Amino acid sequence: MVRSLAHSLLPAFAAPERANRLFMDHVAIAVMSHLVHTYAGFAAPRALARGGLAPWQVKRAKDILAARVNGDITIEELAEQCGLSRSHFARAFRQSTGMPPHRWLMELRVDRARELLSNSALSLGEIAERCGFVDQSHFTRSFSAAMGVVPSVWRRLRRS
Repeated sequence: MVRSLAHSLLPAFAAPERANRLFMDHVAIAVMSHLVHTYAGFAAPRALARGGLAPWQVKRAKDILAARVNGDITIEELAEQCGLSRSHFARAFRQSTGMPPHRWLMELRVDRARELLSNSALSLGEIAERCGFVDQSHFTRSFSAAMGVVPSVWRRLRRS
């Protein structure tokens, strides 16, 4: 590696007056980085994920979605709260969380429903309403798709 970097500097040594200072600085940093990493035992820092949301943006988006679990929010509103365009926000949210905002919200609803099914005597209709589902039918379909069993059976299995 050092040999290749040194070889890239040969033209600069041949004609120093024409050498690009920025390029030479770049090569010098690369050589130093290689030497420190190889011989001083320092690990290279992990690269930050590029293209996702900043941690504060992820938190803000999740907080807003959790506060408006009924889904009464648009991508545009979420994007605005994070200071991004609609398309950039949607792409970055998916990259940061592994799923699009609507799917993240659906998983939050199902998680809340599981909690209520386990720890309350609320009816399925009441749980559906508290968790932001349109109605009990929507709740049943969504819960079944996520958990592989209808809510009433899931509740019964948890309590037995």
